Amino acid sequence: MLKLKSQSGIILMMSLILLLLLTLIATTSLETSLLEEKMRANYYSRSVALQAAESSLREAEAFISGNNLTFNPLKLSAGPFQGSDCVQGLCPLIGTPLWSVVNFNWLEKGRAFSGQLKNVVQAPRYVIELMHIVQSSDTSRVLATFRITTIAWGLDSSTFVQLQSYFKVPISAFVY
Repeated sequence: MLKLKSQSGIILMMSLILLLLLTLIATTSLETSLLEEKMRANYYSRSVALQAAESSLREAEAFISGNNLTFNPLKLSAGPFQGSDCVQGLCPLIGTPLWSVVNFNWLEKGRAFSGQLKNVVQAPRYVIELMHIVQSSDTSRVLATFRITTIAWGLDSSTFVQLQSYFKVPISAFVY
């Protein structure tokens, strides 16, 4: 026969401590899962923005090398790279690049990507600068070098990627 006076409730205390430990483990694993989900979403959004920026670079290269009658970078008077500001994504090369200024308005001064992209908050934009015109290393042709800078957004406006490339084209490719 057990005496009731000898029991002190140690089982109850052990059960409460064990329950507290299980609650802490569950809370920690939930927070870890939520953090991993946020990281995955950010990675996906950045990946979408990177792909959109790459597409925008390719479109700009096609714009430069295509037979576009309105685009003649060698036109020295009233040409696309004259003046002091960007016009439809064509920017003059004057000291500090205009697109690198903090308050540069990509929506107004950048050229919009014309293709269709899924999962982007807005269409990517790009600017083209005529860097210089030089003879090729074998001196058989003259090359125009362009700097293309693009910005693209992902699933929201806080995720963006900015890419830049240099693109050389023979001058004979341009229509006068």
